[in-house]
Amino acid sequence: MDFEEAQKITKGFEESYVTAHANQDVEVLREGFHPDVEIFLNGHLQAQGLDAYLVLYQSLIPSMRDFALTKKCRGVDGDRITVTYECSFKTPHGDSKLGYGIEVWDMENGQLRRWKHLAAEVYE
Repeated sequence: MDFEEAQKITKGFEESYVTAHANQDVEVLREGFHPDVEIFLNGHLQAQGLDAYLVLYQSLIPSMRDFALTKKCRGVDGDRITVTYECSFKTPHGDSKLGYGIEVWDMENGQLRRWKHLAAEVYE
């Protein structure tokens, strides 16, 4: 995969997550993920398999109101994409939070197969 294709994939995920929040529905994410995806957050396995991840993420959506997200492709090496992101949202109690992170995506057949996500969230 080349850098241009990796940038397009990155932008597609950004748009899918914003849409999922706007519509309160994670089904828009289904297309980009491999059925056997493995999701890691800060070194810990969060979900194994797409259906498990969608159930997990659907439960998180209500806790992130006014969600905004920007993802930027930083590099590509074969089928591995490195991404940075920034997000912001409000908690159900009205607190503003900012999120920052680095993501390493291992792609398989055009879908995200292994997602290693290193993140931090802070209150504004």
